[in-house]
Amino acid sequence: MKHKRSFAKARIVAALALFTGGMSLGTSALAECELQFDQFLTNATGSPTPVYKWLGHPCAQPEAGVSQRTESADGLTTTIITPEGQYPAVDPFANPPGSNFLMTVYENLRDYENREMPNTLPSTPDNPYNLHDGPVLTKPIDKRSPDDDLDMIIRKIEAAAKKGRGHVNKKLVKFGVDILEGNPINRAYSGMPMLHYKGPVNVTPVVPEYDTNGKLVGGNADINIYYWGQHIEADAMFIDPSAVMDVPWDITYKVHILHNGMEDFSPMISYSNRFINPKGVDVKGPPHASMDETFFPMLDEGTQYTIKLKQSKGKYFNLIYHWGWRIHPPRVQAIENALKTAGPDGWNYVQWEKSAFCEGGANDPDCDPVNNPDDKAYAIAQIGEMSPAKRMYLLFKSMLGDDDKDYRHKDHHKYGKGKFGKKFERFASKFGRHHNDYDRHYKRESLAKMAKKLRAAYNDWRDRTKLPTGVKADPNATVTLFMVNNTIYGSRQGLQGVGSGMGPASYKGIANGSIHDWNIRPYDFKVTIYNGDHFKHFYRNVDFGGSRGWENQFQHTDPATLQGPHPAIPPGHPAGQDPFTNPANGVAGDDNVFPINRGGTEEFLQPTPRNLTDPVNGLPQLGSGCYFTFGRNYLWPNAGALSGLIPIAPVGTDGKPSMHKVDITYNYEPSRRLRLYQFDPLHHGVSIYSMH
Repeated sequence: MKHKRSFAKARIVAALALFTGGMSLGTSALAECELQFDQFLTNATGSPTPVYKWLGHPCAQPEAGVSQRTESADGLTTTIITPEGQYPAVDPFANPPGSNFLMTVYENLRDYENREMPNTLPSTPDNPYNLHDGPVLTKPIDKRSPDDDLDMIIRKIEAAAKKGRGHVNKKLVKFGVDILEGNPINRAYSGMPMLHYKGPVNVTPVVPEYDTNGKLVGGNADINIYYWGQHIEADAMFIDPSAVMDVPWDITYKVHILHNGMEDFSPMISYSNRFINPKGVDVKGPPHASMDETFFPMLDEGTQYTIKLKQSKGKYFNLIYHWGWRIHPPRVQAIENALKTAGPDGWNYVQWEKSAFCEGGANDPDCDPVNNPDDKAYAIAQIGEMSPAKRMYLLFKSMLGDDDKDYRHKDHHKYGKGKFGKKFERFASKFGRHHNDYDRHYKRESLAKMAKKLRAAYNDWRDRTKLPTGVKADPNATVTLFMVNNTIYGSRQGLQGVGSGMGPASYKGIANGSIHDWNIRPYDFKVTIYNGDHFKHFYRNVDFGGSRGWENQFQHTDPATLQGPHPAIPPGHPAGQDPFTNPANGVAGDDNVFPINRGGTEEFLQPTPRNLTDPVNGLPQLGSGCYFTFGRNYLWPNAGALSGLIPIAPVGTDGKPSMHKVDITYNYEPSRRLRLYQFDPLHHGVSIYSMH
């Protein structure tokens, strides 16, 4: 889109005063902000609204415009052509950092009215953690993760099958069901389901805060979030900011670092723009900017970090995206604004979640899949049977029943029949062992088969960088995605290339979840999406600063601490050879000093540099992530938003996943750190698969 200044600035201000009924716009523009006449695009078919806007960093960057969209005759392929990027076509990898890199402006962002947006400057040279509200606090927790516990359960079942013992411990199997359902258990992650059905009730309100005179001054939302393996899970899928629309507020995070969960905590907040319409009403505008609110190393397993972060006014809030820089993809989680609406019925995002998981639909006032057994059963049934978590769940549930054809003893008795059996049971009960602990007794070969299926489902569940059993990659696609259990699994078609030169990819020589051949416009990205759930999913594709510009706020982050000190030689490297300078020594996945995504683009996991005199809050807290973080970036949707939602139909009645293809031509260069972000906008959570 072209932006022209047709009048002198003074004349524009005067015209704007008449246009808005004399409302104040702010006294001056900061940095490169300039008042310009422009249009606000609502969608591909709606009439553009003429408005005056302050544009130029740290005000908004010009809108990229609406992508062209066409549908194939059979309705199975959506073709998208993005608008031309506003910056010159420069390869940001061959000529770093590229033409779309913006110089850092150490000021808060401004909206279309040149109004300062508080708490939108995440880092300064004097205060690298500018949005922290108080010190980071720590306390020890049980570090055992769902990965650990499910593996333990399956190993015991495998051992029983191998030794010819057909007994399956009922309490052990019930423990597996509790983990998957998110029932209360004696773990730090108690209540967090691995089956993602609790969205309708995972709404966290911002609790308002008042001063001594009763004036609203802020608010706070409490979020529990958990890191382990490839997972980031939270007890909130939505935040309701309705109580703090015109005041800044806080989020108090309790970050639980479980086994294999070390990470640099970097929640990326996304804000919408706002402008005053001709009727003088302050209304929501298009996407404005996103930013990493912090980049704080949380490197001790078995630790809960409490960190309070300042947010801008509630009226600007769009969503928060929690990266896992060290394992990305797929370590990721997002929390949406509960007030956002979409679709022809105008449902808010919580209603969309209810439409999928509540029997009464989007407007069911009593739906409670946590406390109501019928609601829980309905919600879990909505998750597709090809989901790795659902496969484990169904196997565990079958072990707790008594109608399995492979079940041998109808009397549920471990100790045998007759006087001897009863006598032995009485003896065993003195040691806390009762026959009800052993409710299943299988034939050896049947138990072995079930153990094998459990292990296969578990392995699929742990690795979202490959498609699970039964789903084949489209060889003609850049990447194939499988949406199931409100999660996205991706194919390894991106497992190629020479790496970025900025992390372990340079050592391994390959990187998963990457599109190495997109460096300069145009680029054709083909994605094939399958849906395995019993409800409709959607596809959206977003650019983080490639088209509209990005800024590197946290400039001191060090990706691999290349100058050392290094940990011990990782497994898989020949003794006496340096794994950090000779890529030929290593195989993807062998650099396993710390938890890694097998073949991923994560940075080398090393807990330095740190100020050792203060292991939590000492300066400089430089983190150990990438050179180029996302301090602030001007995001824009490519597909599935302004040009219309892109639905993927539910799984078929025959159990066959539905399929939809999206073909996107990018007419701009990507940002250095993230080429694209793709997700289900109406069932967000962990249904994300970004690519570097």
